[in-house]
Amino acid sequence: MPDAQVRISAEEKRLLRALSVGQTVRLPSAHRLRLELLGLLHDGPSGPRLTSLGKRYAETAVTEDENKGGSTANGSAVKRDRLGRRMPHGRALPF
Repeated sequence: MPDAQVRISAEEKRLLRALSVGQTVRLPSAHRLRLELLGLLHDGPSGPRLTSLGKRYAETAVTEDENKGGSTANGSAVKRDRLGRRMPHGRALPF
């Protein structure tokens, strides 16, 4: 299993990151079961814990978000009026 490429969603990456830093998260049963079957999570009596493979995926998820986080968060500036409200038709037209 460690050699296989596992695809996980952005939500699952967020959950892995939160678990890796020790935050308490609401883990839906569908995500819990999927992550457990993939070998990324172990759900025991003390709660969900990341496996070594899960910790590696959480670390890679953090570095991927750090690499692309700066460009997508800022985007283009939204035009606002003097009260701070969004201006109508503030985006560029496609034609």
